[in-house]
Amino acid sequence: MLRGLLAPVVQEIMLAPSIRGDRRRVKVHSSARVQNALFNVGGGTITVEENAFFGHNVCLLTGRHDVEKFGEERKHARGGGDIVVRRGAWIATNAVILGPCEIGEHAVVAAGTVVAKDVPPYHIVAGNPARVVRRIEAPGTDPQAPA
Repeated sequence: MLRGLLAPVVQEIMLAPSIRGDRRRVKVHSSARVQNALFNVGGGTITVEENAFFGHNVCLLTGRHDVEKFGEERKHARGGGDIVVRRGAWIATNAVILGPCEIGEHAVVAAGTVVAKDVPPYHIVAGNPARVVRRIEAPGTDPQAPA
């Protein structure tokens, strides 16, 4: 019986993002599905728009560390920037997003990809560093029209 009562709590914990830093710097639309992501807001904000969804173990990192610093100083994020995940974007399992950047509407970030710059809307990126693999045709567009 205890297992049945705890299942929803365990499910929520396993699928909730872990936020490092000020929670007020994170805005996730109620229709987005984030899973067990890591949101580190040491150097900016994170916004996830409607119907965006994440695979497991996605990391969004807004801060950067200065390699010219040493000891205690190196531990503290400097700079970095905001991350925006636009509506309908899909970030697959084990992707890493480094701010500042924007993941465009309905873009796809492939599993294991490291993103360090903007991803255009309706495009698939993959690799380390992320490279455009192809364009996705938006509903109602002419696939023969020039991009």
